[in-house]
Amino acid sequence: MKKTITLVVLFITAIGFSQQISDGSALLINDFTVPLKSGIYNGSNPIGATPDNSNPWQHLFVTRHYNLENNHELQISSAFTENDRLFFRKIANLSLSSKNPTWIELATRGNNSFEGNQFINGSVGIGNINPLAKLDISGNLILRNYENITGKGSNMMFTAYGDDLYGPKIRSYLTFASGVNSNMGLVLSSYCSGYKDELFLYNGMVGIGTMSPQNKLDVNGTIHSKEVKVDMNGWPDHVFKKEYNLPTLKEVEKQITEKGHLENIPSEEEVLKNGINLGEMNAKLLQKIEELTLYMINQNKNIEVLMQENQNQNQEIANLKEKLSVR
Repeated sequence: MKKTITLVVLFITAIGFSQQISDGSALLINDFTVPLKSGIYNGSNPIGATPDNSNPWQHLFVTRHYNLENNHELQISSAFTENDRLFFRKIANLSLSSKNPTWIELATRGNNSFEGNQFINGSVGIGNINPLAKLDISGNLILRNYENITGKGSNMMFTAYGDDLYGPKIRSYLTFASGVNSNMGLVLSSYCSGYKDELFLYNGMVGIGTMSPQNKLDVNGTIHSKEVKVDMNGWPDHVFKKEYNLPTLKEVEKQITEKGHLENIPSEEEVLKNGINLGEMNAKLLQKIEELTLYMINQNKNIEVLMQENQNQNQEIANLKEKLSVR
């Protein structure tokens, strides 16, 4: 707002003290870079024109330093296009040679480029006229990354009270730097005595404590939960079916002697290398429990037979003793 008021005052000053508008018309020139007196000018495709090419004709407002031995000017210019873009620049030249500094566009309807820090007291609405926060955007927000280097990305930081440098942040992460074919992930980091990259999202996968998830959820650490539910494609109740071929205990003993582990159960080497599938392992352990149950049932039947045979033998012995005692 201060910038706008200042420019309006300069317009009025330039018009009031100009000696180029005696007939009420701007002076026609073809070069905006040469030393000019304070006044109002026009030009068609002039040298040093603004980058607005919507119309070849351009207005030029100039206010010049009183010392005509140097060239210190404030220039404000716009194309003849109605209600369009507005530019300004400052020329600081101790000589009277031509100078053509870059035009700076003001906040107008066209594309604008600003340099330096911009301070706004109040709220900014983009795509809306009633912002409900310091920055209220109706639409999409894009954070671009212009560094084609693995690990680079854009950041959105949330600082603690009284600390403008550090705090939790969400940042993009270039996992594979290959120009337009690069791969990008998203990292959520908290901050406590250094950044902790807790959550990493990449290619439909989530990593907690790891930057290279290989599954829908990879966790490098301990999980504490009240309950874990695993969907299964099958369950080993087939062990109790009559057609199930229950291994003999001799076969089990041979497997243990030769392999060092139960059949269909991974070895220690395999577990240390590949880990275990929780659902699959529970199913295999249940299968072994069911097999143990069948062994126990069979063993109990054998014990009952032996007990009956032992009872029969004891009865026969008792009968023989009775016969011998009668004689």
